[in-house]
Amino acid sequence: MTVMNLNLGLFFIGLGFLVKAVPNLIAGYNTMNKEQKANVDIQGLSTFMRNVFIVIGLVIIAGNFLLRLLEFPMIASSLTFIVPFVGITFVIVKSPKFDHNKQFTRSKMVYVVL
Repeated sequence: MTVMNLNLGLFFIGLGFLVKAVPNLIAGYNTMNKEQKANVDIQGLSTFMRNVFIVIGLVIIAGNFLLRLLEFPMIASSLTFIVPFVGITFVIVKSPKFDHNKQFTRSKMVYVVL
């Protein structure tokens, strides 16, 4: 396993715990006013994002280890790009269910960690 893949996996795991501890890092949530924030299930959203980021990190680390062990280094290297892309897309699609504001628009659908 390369050091870059290990570092990237650990970065995503750390990011997951950081988002849970400091929910204001969630873009979209940090720009809402108090009334809008009151209508967001921030415990559910931050827990969801924590779990997704931890899974992304673990898949990068374990996937790289296993694929290199099975002698598929090109596929292992591609995990560095594919797994975060799929994971972040999943977060973008699933996170609006935690926003219960009536004036919901498509532009508010994007929740990305800064």
